Amino acid sequence: MTKTKQQNEIAAPALLLQHNPFVYVVVLPGKWLLTHTTPSWRLQDPIAGFQRIVNEARSRAIARTVLDNERTFPNAITLASNVKTLNFDGRNLTLPDKTKFLVVDGQHRLWAQNFSNKEANYACIVHLDKSEKEMAELFLEINDNQKRVPSSLRWDLVRLVQPNGDESAIMASELVFELVERKDSPFYYAIDLTGEQKDVSIKQGSLAPEIKTLITKTKKAHSDLGFEAYAGLLIRFFTAVKSLDTKGWGDTDSTFYKARILRALLRVLTELILKSPAPAMISTPEFLATLRKIDPLTLTPEVVRAAQGTAGVTDLFQAMLKQVVA
Repeated sequence: MTKTKQQNEIAAPALLLQHNPFVYVVVLPGKWLLTHTTPSWRLQDPIAGFQRIVNEARSRAIARTVLDNERTFPNAITLASNVKTLNFDGRNLTLPDKTKFLVVDGQHRLWAQNFSNKEANYACIVHLDKSEKEMAELFLEINDNQKRVPSSLRWDLVRLVQPNGDESAIMASELVFELVERKDSPFYYAIDLTGEQKDVSIKQGSLAPEIKTLITKTKKAHSDLGFEAYAGLLIRFFTAVKSLDTKGWGDTDSTFYKARILRALLRVLTELILKSPAPAMISTPEFLATLRKIDPLTLTPEVVRAAQGTAGVTDLFQAMLKQVVA
């Protein structure tokens, strides 16, 4: 970005994407954007508008993990203006100081600049000659059509990318992959790793968070447990679960082959590991003897359907744990 001869004008690198109306890709500095954007075209005070609309904790996290580390964002923010045209010389787009843009998409990424001393350059898709109604339509078009990334795919990316600092999450995703890959696993090629296999009922996004919690809780009591020990525990435990209804395994009509039940059972496994002096030595027959104490009649389809969300899984877990430790 450079200042032009005209007072308070800037010239920013840009590419013309579309005529009538004009759409550009422009690279703009974050601090300039903070003073020339608004989260709502009707707001007189853009700063107060951002503060009401964005989640500050999320923006601070973006500032800390992206801007402070001088990383770039993988996608552009979307801006719109009622200005019909701007001067474009084929390389740079000239923006007068009075220019104001509506932030159509990317409010949190932009507001993160407010919490970082390191100024970032933002790639922006700039739509010109938009009425207020057209801006609203553009907002709905972008935000309504965005497809949420399946949680299972997020966990699979954890396994592939292996972010620094979250060892439990990495191990959890690796363990789910192990459950899919190991031929002696009851889940051999029976877990949807990406959330895109509609015919596979058990999703990585259901099991991985519970396995992560299991690792986090049990590592404190059993620091000697490593990846292979956890993999063996999970395979032996789920082999015992499968033995409770071998013929029904793989069928969602089976009492124990349901995501909520399996999540609750992983919490039971956590308690069993915590109570055992040598959890790595627990055998499949020992797990089976313990799990047979669970009365299937307490896990009817009506009970499972009523167990919605995290609180519902907690209820299922507590009901099973009472029977197991009785």
